[in-house]
Amino acid sequence: MAQQCFMFLDWGDGWVAVNDHDNDVAALDGFSIQWGTDGIDQQPEPSVMTFRLRDSTGWLTGRALALAGARVLVQISAQPTWGMLSDDMGAWSAQRMRLDAMHQTYTPGNPSGKSSTATTLFDGLVQNGGETRPHGDGWLLELSASSRMILWKRMQKQGPISSNARYTGLHWVGTMAERLTELNRRAGEADAPQANANGLPITASVAPYRTDDYPSQLALLHRLYAHSRMWPLWYEYPDRDASRIDYMPFGAPASIGIDDTARLTVTDWTGETLDGLDAADVITDDEQSLTIPEPVTQFVIQGKTAKASDGALEFDQHETALTDMGRLPANLKATQSSVTVEADVVTADESGGVWGRAGGSVWAPTDADRDAFARLLVTIDRRLRPATVVFDGRKLDPATHARLYLTASSGPLVIQGATSSRLTGDDGIPATGGAWATIGGTLTYQWSSGRPLLRNEVTLWPLPVKTDTATTWADMGAWPVTWDMCRFTLAELALIRQFSQPTQEGSQG
Repeated sequence: MAQQCFMFLDWGDGWVAVNDHDNDVAALDGFSIQWGTDGIDQQPEPSVMTFRLRDSTGWLTGRALALAGARVLVQISAQPTWGMLSDDMGAWSAQRMRLDAMHQTYTPGNPSGKSSTATTLFDGLVQNGGETRPHGDGWLLELSASSRMILWKRMQKQGPISSNARYTGLHWVGTMAERLTELNRRAGEADAPQANANGLPITASVAPYRTDDYPSQLALLHRLYAHSRMWPLWYEYPDRDASRIDYMPFGAPASIGIDDTARLTVTDWTGETLDGLDAADVITDDEQSLTIPEPVTQFVIQGKTAKASDGALEFDQHETALTDMGRLPANLKATQSSVTVEADVVTADESGGVWGRAGGSVWAPTDADRDAFARLLVTIDRRLRPATVVFDGRKLDPATHARLYLTASSGPLVIQGATSSRLTGDDGIPATGGAWATIGGTLTYQWSSGRPLLRNEVTLWPLPVKTDTATTWADMGAWPVTWDMCRFTLAELALIRQFSQPTQEGSQG
């Protein structure tokens, strides 16, 4: 890793670089960011960053009481190039630094600039409280901040109502699309991130709430799509000086491929193909421990039953169970264990026709839905998981592998060459192979031997992979790889769906 992290603060008058090489307001001594969740049974909470600043002059410490509520941004620059170094450094003959330290003369530009190539790791708001104490000739400030997703969690106001008598005493009336639009409108007014739900279903009818029930905007967003077979978990993805709330679909199958050098690739639900990682570049504990998960036997969607009293609608809880459809061994189902989520979708109608006349419909899982949930259960129960996974800037450059250091899910990953890759389950599927995604973790930044070090200790979660058809020799086509280049088992080979083909002479891209 050749880059250091840079912090910016905004008290309302624009961004101020905290630890750039010109202003030098304070030195960023380090930070730790808790992000994500431990499993798909819980939605991620807003990320929390604790950080330390060394203030040599006392200027920032004297203004510590005014830091609460200030916007804080942490970025790591793109790999510096010669062209990024400032002219005022003078001639080469005047330089007295090592080449591996020249990155320390570079500071990313203003985060709001459209030309900025820096990767934003955290976008949040400084919280109340903290601590400061003398440190050497200056002061050490210890503060915390929450990601701007916290604004969605704080907003709890009455939603849209209807003049239709059927909706008397109810709010948050409207379709899925209308509810999302209203949530984003209110977020815009509060200078909070916008939520992106492109690709998720929007046709189901959702139940409104009683006017004495005020869920947070974050809870409303979660419940709006909780019934989706894509199983979206919602994260805040920073981008320059803005961020968005977006989802990672842990129920959407990824597709494993391989290139013409026998390197694994993974294709996500949008069709984007990503390179695989070498197991040697991924840090595990010394014992390379694997976690054996407790079996999950079903998903339970706690939707709503539509009822009516004197022509006005009411809503109670209604459960829909989605099972493995006979795909798991009986011994794994000896004790029932459920993943249960609260959803706003209406799954039953006992209103005597009132709900239908109000334009409402009832959601019921299709065969494709049931198949997807069964596949997700098999994925959860039939994959061993590494107990410890660390992405370290000394092995995986954050400039090249930025998605591994985000405080949000990385999207699909595939890791090649792990010691455990030769383990195969009784179903013939690799016990640790296939696609993964980060689901949560702790991102830390510190100085080690005078050099900046970024590390993300993460929890990996298994993703379903496309195995709808068995791989055949014919699927390989003209794949130009020789057998001695292949460093994977035949069980791993069976997971591969795309084999890179040689480019024909004269063809393009």
